[in-house]
Amino acid sequence: MDAGSKGGDEDDSKVLETLVDERTSSESDDSETENGLGAFTRRMSTILSTGRKARLVREGYLAKQSGSFQRGKRRYFTLLRGVLFFSKEKQATVHEKIDLRNASVAACGAKGSHTFTVISPHRTLVLIADTRKEMEEWVSAFQSAASSINRSENDLEAQETGAHHWFACSHARPTYCNVCHDALGGVTSSGLSCEVCRFKAHKRCAVYASNNCKWLARKTIPSEKLCPEDQLAMKHQWIRGNLPTGSKCAACDRACGSARRLQDWRCLWCKTMVHDDCRDIFEDKCDLGPNRVSILPPTAILAWDVSGHGRVEAVRSPNSSPLLVFVNSKSGDNHGIKFLRKLKQLLNPAQVFDLITSGPSIGYEWECAVF
Repeated sequence: MDAGSKGGDEDDSKVLETLVDERTSSESDDSETENGLGAFTRRMSTILSTGRKARLVREGYLAKQSGSFQRGKRRYFTLLRGVLFFSKEKQATVHEKIDLRNASVAACGAKGSHTFTVISPHRTLVLIADTRKEMEEWVSAFQSAASSINRSENDLEAQETGAHHWFACSHARPTYCNVCHDALGGVTSSGLSCEVCRFKAHKRCAVYASNNCKWLARKTIPSEKLCPEDQLAMKHQWIRGNLPTGSKCAACDRACGSARRLQDWRCLWCKTMVHDDCRDIFEDKCDLGPNRVSILPPTAILAWDVSGHGRVEAVRSPNSSPLLVFVNSKSGDNHGIKFLRKLKQLLNPAQVFDLITSGPSIGYEWECAVF
């Protein structure tokens, strides 16, 4: 065992001084699981203040939906790096524990909803916050806690920029999972969608989705996708299937896409669509499409601290005038979140800022560095 693993084990022992494991009985009011998988553990524990403060990400009350009941039961949640504890009261000594390794989180896409879902390989929790801002803060905290055990401080930026940003939604036409390629369930094809790249997934498949979301900076682009002859040029970033109705192939000008299966491709940047067979013969270089003047390509962002506390280094593309977009996600009776998602799809997500969660300060740093 290496020193890092040993240190992690010692931290865990500090967090839980006394640990007695017992399987939760089927009568427990908190024992629901998705598809009956993965019984979780009820633990009798004493959380030491020293270890707890060192690893604490967030804590507070949330409502937890139980089974088919829409009204949630109020529980106190303690979110540590890589693990979640919750109990009936803040001072309780009996905690339910959920391992956040390979877990993902998705906000509800419904208007005015404060609900979000935590999805692990063995359990799904539906949680309700008091306000949308609180929900978004919890979602951000869960993403940080779930990913912290799989990354180091040095590759923080690369991990966070490749992860999908899920929200729960339904679709008006047949839609297919980009992980297992099966249709999303229900009449309205309910499932999860990435708000940046529109990658689709079942709840059960989200934890297995690859980190291939829209590129944000140069260091997140695979080397084979760069164009050596042009420092600011890049190749297409393709995502498969779920093409809009009436799509046409840019190579052969014939209809592409299907409502019966996951097939054909679209580029996340220029919105070009091609058949499976036409992709290999289509030009590799991406021209960023009709919005190229307003887009800051990821190849132009040389250095960026995703936490917002470091420097930003970027260059302007020739003949471009990149936009800097500030959106109040709560404006228009909470319709601002729809504009936020759409703008992230049309532009580089690094150009779009939510005033509710991050404020304007990070955007001002971008203005000084690029605009």
